[in-house]
Amino acid sequence: MTIIYDFDGTLTPYSMPQYDILKKTKRSNDEFLKLVKDKMKNENISLYDAYYETIKNLLIESNIGFTKENICLNSSNVKFNKGVLDFFNKFKSESTGIKHYIVTSGFEDYIRETPINKYINGIYGTTFNNNDGEYTTINRLMTDQYKVNAIKSIIQKENDTNIIYFGDGLTDEFAFQYVKKIGGITVFVTSDIDNNTNLNSLTKRNLIDKIFIPDFSINSDIYEFIENSK
Repeated sequence: MTIIYDFDGTLTPYSMPQYDILKKTKRSNDEFLKLVKDKMKNENISLYDAYYETIKNLLIESNIGFTKENICLNSSNVKFNKGVLDFFNKFKSESTGIKHYIVTSGFEDYIRETPINKYINGIYGTTFNNNDGEYTTINRLMTDQYKVNAIKSIIQKENDTNIIYFGDGLTDEFAFQYVKKIGGITVFVTSDIDNNTNLNSLTKRNLIDKIFIPDFSINSDIYEFIENSK
């Protein structure tokens, strides 16, 4: 069995990546998101392009290097949803045979520096070309559609179509569609099951098999689901 997880909003309580280095630019989260939206509109580019270009520009304008070291600042203290680390420790690949992968639009380097990395068999995220320690141009932008390519790569690598995919929003729509198409199981994680409009949209199109609150602790519903799926 292979389990693939989105990162932000699925394993963490944040729907967007929380990079500590941005605090040093002295911009509030609302200001940052407005800059992203303005860049999308003015330059007619995607959300992901605008997001990462805005991060890059803010760091440069603030005389902060756009480097792996800065992007990964304080990554060891990232906040996870309840029980996440205990969950991965319990279902380690070495003892269960379950393979764990992360597919995310977030920085791949950042996630590799978090405590979860030691439990993960592979991470597919956004990467940048590097010149003497400085990030330059985007090497791989993990868009919603590119997530499907990542899932295909994982299936080929593991030679396994017994897939469970965990996501938390419309950014996982293409991944949900593909996993359903190949006979896998799709799982939506949300703290507001009754009023999540994204969930409602996906369930109306029969793209979601299981719905859970973001609790991965031992004996939680998610834990029991994976335990019984082995």
